[in-house]
Amino acid sequence: MTNLKRVFYTAIGLALKGKKKVEETAKKFVESNKTENEEGKKFIDKALKYAETTKNGLSKKINETLKTTISKVGFITRKEADNLKNEIEKLKSQLHKSEKEKK
Repeated sequence: MTNLKRVFYTAIGLALKGKKKVEETAKKFVESNKTENEEGKKFIDKALKYAETTKNGLSKKINETLKTTISKVGFITRKEADNLKNEIEKLKSQLHKSEKEKK
């Protein structure tokens, strides 16, 4: 599980670092080429949108990988655990009711 956490945090770090790097590069480009404000703003907006899309794609891929890994390891989901808890409570209730009827 420790390796899984490391991979997850590394991927998040890379995504955030990538966005920051794109912002820095875009600003340098605008400054060095002395583009007009509007043109520079459009470039930065496109670069940020691309960075956000990339981050979202990476996040989606991480989620898919985590789900696959958890499934392979044999962990159950929260929903499955909740269903099991509900079933246990239902069986306890039936058992308790049955014991009362015997008395």
